[in-house]
Amino acid sequence: MKKKFIEDNLVIRSCAQTNTPTIFSLIKRLAIDQQKTHKFHSNSDDFKKIYNAPSLNINAIIAGYKVTSVGVCLYFFSFSTWRGETGIYIQDLFVEAQYRRNNIAEKMLTHTGLDGSDRQASYLILSVNSSDTEAQKFYSHIDITSEHDEAIFAACETGSETLKG
Repeated sequence: MKKKFIEDNLVIRSCAQTNTPTIFSLIKRLAIDQQKTHKFHSNSDDFKKIYNAPSLNINAIIAGYKVTSVGVCLYFFSFSTWRGETGIYIQDLFVEAQYRRNNIAEKMLTHTGLDGSDRQASYLILSVNSSDTEAQKFYSHIDITSEHDEAIFAACETGSETLKG
């Protein structure tokens, strides 16, 4: 059963280092929600890197209802060499299942977009788990479309032979 959400009480705020346990908890919930806990190897101390390594330039916002944090968005700024423009890359966007369909994710994306426009970002990109059809429908509904001519590839470790050269 979906919880009643009172929009006037929604608070979306930028995070500080003191929020790392909450960020970690919500991202872990994302892994559980996606049934990908076997791929989730982080611990709460790892999330301190967001604030202890300024070169990462990771930003985080939390959506909350009263004293309950119900959503998180982690993002960073990137540069497209082909576009010649700054953009926003959404690393993670998650809203607890019982609070979905209350426009919380859209409001977090709007908050992120406003931060991006303050920094002259002109586009937004993200990746979606290929099995998460609910998220794919959500993004399509708000006009964030799939780039069918691109695929994501990843090296499992930066020390791999491929990356050592």
